[in-house]
Amino acid sequence: MAACKQRGYRLVLVSLVSALANATLEERKAQIETSPLRYFFESAIVTDKDKDISFDETVKWLGLPRQQILIVDDRTIRGIRYGNLHNHPTVWLQKGRFSEELPNSETGNPSFTIKSLAELLDIV
Repeated sequence: MAACKQRGYRLVLVSLVSALANATLEERKAQIETSPLRYFFESAIVTDKDKDISFDETVKWLGLPRQQILIVDDRTIRGIRYGNLHNHPTVWLQKGRFSEELPNSETGNPSFTIKSLAELLDIV
């Protein structure tokens, strides 16, 4: 993340707290705001509603063409699906709890698949 920020990329975090999450909305907001990683993000949005709406608001706020906004997500059914539907390049971080949630006809295939965030530097 430091390398991306040093290269001038604008980093934004969009997080969904679902019914299956291990934290409430307020707890997740506090976790993110107190994380040392928060420094790297220009904005951090946490929602318990529709993540697509938060993505739409973020895209509008950034004011960049969608083709210039890279969506990186560990969920194919959320971020990768959104990115593919809205003409963004996408990166699936196939790691952790949702690593077996494979792309399908509804999500589409990601532009790239990585196993660690370090691999993102090979893409950007």
